[in-house]
Amino acid sequence: MAFVELTDGSDASPEVRAAFKAVEEQYGFVPNILRALAHCPDLLQTFVPFWGQVYASPTIGPRLRALAALGTAQTQECAYCVAHMTASARRAGVAENELRAIGDSVIRATVFEEREALILELAETLTRDPDGTTDEQRARLRALFSDAEIVNVVVAIGLYNLTSRFLKALDIEVEDLFEAEARDGSAP
Repeated sequence: MAFVELTDGSDASPEVRAAFKAVEEQYGFVPNILRALAHCPDLLQTFVPFWGQVYASPTIGPRLRALAALGTAQTQECAYCVAHMTASARRAGVAENELRAIGDSVIRATVFEEREALILELAETLTRDPDGTTDEQRARLRALFSDAEIVNVVVAIGLYNLTSRFLKALDIEVEDLFEAEARDGSAP
């Protein structure tokens, strides 16, 4: 059970209700992370558009973003994030054998193309140690990605680290609809 109440929005401010409505229209549900953030409407109103823009930014595309997110979630060992990001990865075309390879540096190199493997490596590195990026990794990033792509990948990894830490600190549980996804492989 979450450390803070997860509001349904019924007694929330008009701004919170509007944010919930917009998210529900786009995603089909209001994630529990937003139900917790609703306690601070100013933060919710700032977070939702930022989160949405990072999630939808065309700079790196859905597949690379999903790999950055899922690599971060698995390194963080955040069950909530892994559930959400696994569903996103499936929607982005990540195959089951690829999902199983995330987090395994030996298999990763044989399953993913070079750019994808590097994003997963960077997600692990930055999650474990924000100062851990080596000159060698930076050189590989420079060789494989544009400046815009590098910025987008690092922002995405940073955002997913923020959300993982928030969710874990407040013990926010995964929504029930992800339980069905885990059983039958369908994506919410």
